[in-house]
Amino acid sequence: MFTDMVGYTALSQRDEARALHLLEKHNTLTRSVLSKHRGREVKTIGDAFLLEFDSALDATLCAIDIQQKLHEHNLAATEPDRINIRIGIHEGDVVHRGSDILGDAVNIASKIEACADPGGICITDPVFLQVRNKTPHPLAKLPEQKLKNVDVPINLYRVILPWQEAVSIPQGQINDSKNRIAILPFNNISPDPNDSYFADGLTEELITVLSKVKGLRVIARA
Repeated sequence: MFTDMVGYTALSQRDEARALHLLEKHNTLTRSVLSKHRGREVKTIGDAFLLEFDSALDATLCAIDIQQKLHEHNLAATEPDRINIRIGIHEGDVVHRGSDILGDAVNIASKIEACADPGGICITDPVFLQVRNKTPHPLAKLPEQKLKNVDVPINLYRVILPWQEAVSIPQGQINDSKNRIAILPFNNISPDPNDSYFADGLTEELITVLSKVKGLRVIARA
């Protein structure tokens, strides 16, 4: 499982003290449910967690618990202090090296996290097959994804959490609202390919900021 805070880099630029306070709150809430689901914290990468579980179901139920706790926090918090994260879960073999884990499964999990909505959970087909009749919440298939630097298209699903049901669109149904916008991914035109995270960051930040405009539906990156 990979988790990532939405808009954290931009918040750090505007108000570093607030960003660090929210990061600590996020870390505490996330760690508070790990042992319940037999999860292991592999490492943190800035505002992101890499977590490992013995089963896909444990990982999915843990993700639901994390988003539930953050949802409860956000209900009591004002806009600047709300915490939204994306969670991506994939199942596959990994290589253990010391306390770290490596391998293709880890790379895929890191890619699909970005396909989740803010406050949402995205899972791959292998996870879906393990949990489809065992989770307390419905699962909805997303359009086929072509992930960056991943050769084979991967089927993705999202967990529809209770507070998302009122705004979710049933599969095959089109929202007739005209006030919709999609942010296409920015391309990295720098001669240094390592600068691609700037382009990804711009895309994510625009989606986050525009989604706060009342009456405007911003289509998820997925």
